[in-house]
Amino acid sequence: MLALKVNRTTPTTLAVALLCGLFGTQGALAGDTSGTMRVGDMQFGNALDLRGWTPMLQPADPDGMSYLHAGMLRTPTGALYPYPPMVDAGKPVGQGDWTYAGVLDFGYLHVGGDRNAEYFRQYADWKSGAVLGLFGLQFDNRKTGSYVEFRGSRLSGDDQFYRLRGGRYGSYRIEAFYRDMPHTVSTNAYPIWNGVGSTDLTLPAPLVAGASTPAQVAAVSAATPRRSIGLTRTREGLSYEGVLYRNWIGSAAITNEKRTGTRLWGGSMFFNFPFPDNGGILETVRPIDFRTTDINLSVRNVGKLWHFLATYNGSFFRNHKDHLNFESPFALYNVVGTPQVADIKDGQFSLEPDNDYHNVRLDLSRELKWNGQFTVAGAWGTMRQNDALLPPTTCTGTGGIFIAPPADYTFQCANWNTTAALSQKSANARIDTGLLDARVTFHPTPAFGWHAGLRWYREDNKTRYLAYNPLTGQYGYISENGSQGSVVPGETGIFDPTNPLYQSVNVTVRNVPFGYTDTILELGADWQLGRKTSLGVTYTYDHNRPKYRERKRVDDQRIKFDWVSRDVIGATVRLSWEYAKRDGDKYNYDPYVQFFSESLPGFVDPANGLPAHTVADMRKYDLSDRTESKARAIVTYPWGDSATLSATFYGNRDQYDALIGRQNTRTTGATLQWDWQPTPATTMNAYLGAETSRMGISNVNDADGPDNGAVFGTPEQVNPDLGGPLYPYANQWWEFDRESNRNAGLSFSHDFGRARADVSYNYTGSFGHVGYNYATIGALATRDPASVAAAAAGFPDNKYRTNTLDLGLSFRVNRNVGVRLYGRYETGAFSDWHYAGLDNTLSYDHRLYTDKGGQLHYNVSLVGVMLNLKL
Repeated sequence: MLALKVNRTTPTTLAVALLCGLFGTQGALAGDTSGTMRVGDMQFGNALDLRGWTPMLQPADPDGMSYLHAGMLRTPTGALYPYPPMVDAGKPVGQGDWTYAGVLDFGYLHVGGDRNAEYFRQYADWKSGAVLGLFGLQFDNRKTGSYVEFRGSRLSGDDQFYRLRGGRYGSYRIEAFYRDMPHTVSTNAYPIWNGVGSTDLTLPAPLVAGASTPAQVAAVSAATPRRSIGLTRTREGLSYEGVLYRNWIGSAAITNEKRTGTRLWGGSMFFNFPFPDNGGILETVRPIDFRTTDINLSVRNVGKLWHFLATYNGSFFRNHKDHLNFESPFALYNVVGTPQVADIKDGQFSLEPDNDYHNVRLDLSRELKWNGQFTVAGAWGTMRQNDALLPPTTCTGTGGIFIAPPADYTFQCANWNTTAALSQKSANARIDTGLLDARVTFHPTPAFGWHAGLRWYREDNKTRYLAYNPLTGQYGYISENGSQGSVVPGETGIFDPTNPLYQSVNVTVRNVPFGYTDTILELGADWQLGRKTSLGVTYTYDHNRPKYRERKRVDDQRIKFDWVSRDVIGATVRLSWEYAKRDGDKYNYDPYVQFFSESLPGFVDPANGLPAHTVADMRKYDLSDRTESKARAIVTYPWGDSATLSATFYGNRDQYDALIGRQNTRTTGATLQWDWQPTPATTMNAYLGAETSRMGISNVNDADGPDNGAVFGTPEQVNPDLGGPLYPYANQWWEFDRESNRNAGLSFSHDFGRARADVSYNYTGSFGHVGYNYATIGALATRDPASVAAAAAGFPDNKYRTNTLDLGLSFRVNRNVGVRLYGRYETGAFSDWHYAGLDNTLSYDHRLYTDKGGQLHYNVSLVGVMLNLKL
């Protein structure tokens, strides 16, 4: 029995192999010794072999899944178990009870065509050259159940994996692994800065920070060489699981993941359209250099009555580059057209802080009468970070705007470009979580069962920060360098109770410690309505109490019906329908008063009142009243003795009670699959899938411009109601997003004895459409003839298509030597209106971008030859 457990392959694993694009010859190792309580990474593979051990497979075993039943077997729902690979008895190691088997798969790859296409390289580091397809070696002691196995693969230095595992079945297991996983973000980037990948981006000559013209920036951008932006995830780990004492089983695992590289990032940003000389809009490149260490510990005991499980999960994140400084090429002018006094030419971002996570959980379960079980779980967790804070600004000299006495909106940068301007030097951030989950199930008769559950969860945010500058006695912080705080009077970001120019400025002065308490009650029952039909119903009541949100109470009630029959024209049919309704207490569109300067002593209400925070009719989608329905149908039809036809149909619909905000979403989809294996040597699969999703949202353009009736500081700005002078019905607009996805696949494999042929084809298509409507042109941000014409025409569709064809031929030279020949041809097409115009230039006036987007069309060919040696 141990031999069967070691070498037999699960049906799921074999099915995945048949869909792989590249196929292996008859290998030496016939299985993966993964256990049900596996600790560590769950999957090892790469683009060359998605499963990670295809070359190990033996030819299919004609005896099928059982020596007692010839041919193939089916699952209870009608799906076929594929033929498993034959068992390799292995070779003896000396005169003892150990045997070994192994395979070495290596060769050469050649990549031709548009090899640097972004979507071709996104998650695979394809390169021409020698590759190690697989090195696998396994030792088994079939008398004691002990084993040692190793396998590894390498496409390149950034795309490889290795795993060593050993243990004894029913006793313990030890595992160590190392892997690299590439992620290409862009192969079409042109960053102008020096120091890409570091924390300091400097401008190349002849550009001068804060003193370059758009023409100079455009020339440098056009001459910048193309480069790739992306990162590599390096992951390594060590784990143990085994019997500690009698029925006590323990496990321990530690995993390190390091991410290094770059990704596209932001920079200074403000309205470049009405104010062309204000620092503009920049797209930069940020560094990625951080490490996450995860620790998992568990102890479990399975007794006669009580089952016990205690776990600890810890995660520790460390960022080795915690900020990004960049030089802005453009000069900064204020809204009155005079040059900025301050030397504001540098920007700064604070990147992800170091943080720790701890979670302790205890699970208990007990067998009860009437075929019942009681389970209860309790957990406590905490998330903390206490990184040092950066100064509010990096400018020197005098910032802000000087118009004329007494309207002096300037500030001294020396009072803000130091950590002495902070109320505290570190974040001192903390969020605690608590969980209590109890559940009972009873099955008093074979035909009837019921269950009940109660779950309580709390997220308590203990973070408190007050933005106060002890050097000036002012509250708030300077808005982003080169942005609104430097060019717009009243938007500097400062509240000062002693200065008439700032004592009525309403700015954020405290963090919002969002949290919630969620209680879920679940009741359900199931009936067996005969030998082949069952019915289930489940009712769920979700009571959520958010903190510092627009609602203090949100209730979601849900009922779900499931019907399963294995007696519908010979097929298994599974139907489910779900209905949910969400409501709550009164909606408060502006619950954040206590976090703004208006809540502080010394704040003076403006003569005309405070401007509206947002339109009162706005409803955030996770708090809005909502009606939801879901339906799903799954049909599995046994087609003869060797084929299965299966289909899935599903649809989801959400309707939100919102005049402003998300209004509705809808998703419908279907899949159709045919699986056929007439003999152990022949397999064919076909697949079709389609899904369409829609979303509708609405918003309103405020009318606070000089050509409208609600000029800044006038009484009209106080009215938050839709239809008022600030948010008139004439300025309302609606957006309709539609996305359609199509995919299809076909694979065929036939073993001729000494040779095997494999063919597969896959298609993926995604189409997105954004349409919108508006009451009048007052809904548009800009109303020049070109903008009105563009609004009437709408946005072009976004399109993404790929076609991939794989051909393989594997043949045995002799019992221990095989050759694998294969080829892949892939085409792709990409179109996204967000990147329209960037193929010609990345510089528009004071707007500078870095990435041109994915390649519009690409064709790639991949050919290879691999030598397979059975060790």
